[in-house]
Amino acid sequence: MADLNTAFTDDVLNVLVADGSYIPAPGFAALTVALEAAPLGAVSVKQTDGSISFFAGTATKLFKLNNTTLVWDDVSQALTTYAATTTAPWSFGVFGNFVIAVNQNDDPQVLELGVDTVFRDLGGSPPRAGIVRIWGDFVALMRLTGNPNRVQWSGLNNCEFWTPGTNNSDYQDFPDGGIVQGSSEATNPIIFLESAIQRATFVPGSLEIFTFQKIHDKRGAKSPYSIATRGAFAFYADEGGFFQISPDGSITPIGFEKVDRTVFKRLNVSSISKIYGAVDPFFSRVYWAIDYAGTGVYDHMLVYDWNIGKWTPIEVSVLFILPMVTSGYTLEGLDSVNSSLDALPFSLDSKAWQGGAPFLAGFSSDNKLGAFSGENLEAIITTQEMGDTSGQVVRTTSTNPIVDTDNVFVSIGHRMRRAAGIPVTWMNEQSPSYNTGLVRKRSRARYHRFKMRIPAAETWNHIKGIDVATAPAGLR
Repeated sequence: MADLNTAFTDDVLNVLVADGSYIPAPGFAALTVALEAAPLGAVSVKQTDGSISFFAGTATKLFKLNNTTLVWDDVSQALTTYAATTTAPWSFGVFGNFVIAVNQNDDPQVLELGVDTVFRDLGGSPPRAGIVRIWGDFVALMRLTGNPNRVQWSGLNNCEFWTPGTNNSDYQDFPDGGIVQGSSEATNPIIFLESAIQRATFVPGSLEIFTFQKIHDKRGAKSPYSIATRGAFAFYADEGGFFQISPDGSITPIGFEKVDRTVFKRLNVSSISKIYGAVDPFFSRVYWAIDYAGTGVYDHMLVYDWNIGKWTPIEVSVLFILPMVTSGYTLEGLDSVNSSLDALPFSLDSKAWQGGAPFLAGFSSDNKLGAFSGENLEAIITTQEMGDTSGQVVRTTSTNPIVDTDNVFVSIGHRMRRAAGIPVTWMNEQSPSYNTGLVRKRSRARYHRFKMRIPAAETWNHIKGIDVATAPAGLR
C-alpha cells in the first residue's frame, strides 16, 4: 500500500498487535538439553491424569523429554533405525493416551502412555504416511507413500484397526486436486490438497462413514507445513497469499493488500512449500515461520491476529515452531534448569513454568526445545510518511513517543521529494528528556517519517504512537 498520509506503515519489527497499540514480542529462549541430532517433528501431550509429556523425532530416533533433568531419552523401537528426512519428516498425533508418529519412510509408530516404555509398530497394518490427524473418534493418515491422493482412517475409537470396510474404517481417493497436503482436526474436517479443498462430513450409521464434498477447485495449500489449525480456526498458505478458512468452507484472504505481495515476492518456489505455520494455543494469533534464504533455519516470522486483523513481523532463528503446554515446575524443580534464579531463561511469572499452560515453542538451530517467552526483543516502529502534497514545507520542533518506558530512542527521517531513487535521510536517534518526555529535534522538509526503537530486554507494555509538533515553513 502507498505509505503517504495513510493509516498504515510498512516498517514495524518485533512487536505484536493489541487493540489500539503495539505490545512487546518476547524472544525465544532455550529450555532443554540439545537433541543429539536435528529435530524433524515434535509434540506435547497432556495425559488424562494432567501430566505432560514431550516427544521429538530425528532422522533415526524418537525421543521423550525427561521433565526432571530436561534430557531427551531414547524411546525408539528396539533394534530399529528410522529413516525420516527433511522431505519426509515426522508427524505426531495424540489419540487418548496413544502417541502416534509417522513419516513416509517408516511404518507408523505408537506409544501408549502408561503402558509402553518405547515406541512400537502401530497395530492393524496401517499404510505408511506423512501426516497423521485426529478426526473426532478416528485417526486419519494422509500423504500416503503409495497413494498420495488418498486419505485413510482407522476404526471407530480404535487407532489400531485399519481394515477398510470394517468397524467404520475406510479410505477415500480424490480423483483431482493433486497430493493431499493435510487437514484440520475436527469431527467434520477440512482437507487440503495441492489445488483443491474438500470437506468431510461424518455420517454415523451410514455405509460411506464420511461423505466428501469439493468446496474449492483450483485452490489449495501449497505448503503442507503451512496448514495451522486450532478447533474451528484453520489457516494456510497458497501460491501468492495467506488465507483463513471457516468450517463452512468460506475463505478469507487475510494477507491481501497487507503482506502477500511483499512476502511472496521474496520467496522462491521451494521456499513457499516449506512455510511453517502454528496457531497460538492461547491467544488469537497464527504464526508463519519463513526461511527466505533457503538455509533450513527459519529467520523470519509473520504473526497475524485474527481478532484485530493486523500483521507484524518478528526476527527469529528456529528450525520450526509448534504449540505446546508445559509440565509445570516448583521452585525446587527450577534447579534442574539453572541453579541461579537470575539465570533462568524466562521470568518467574512466565507461562513456561506453569503446569498445563499453553505457549508457542520451537527448536533452536542448536537443537534445543524452547519457548517464545524470553526477554522482549528490540522493537522498531516507524510511522507512515507524512507531508503536504501541495508543496508546503514543514518544520518539526519536537516529538513525544507515547510509550510506557523512558528507554526509547526517536529518529527523524526527511526528504524534499518522493521520486524514485531519492531515499529518506535519517537523523541521529535521540532519547526523550527526563523532565518533559519530549525529543527536541528540528527538521525542515516536505516529507517526514518518525522511527521509535526500544532496546532488547527493556520492560514495557504498550506503544500507541508518537505526537509531533510541526509548523509551516513556507513553500519551496
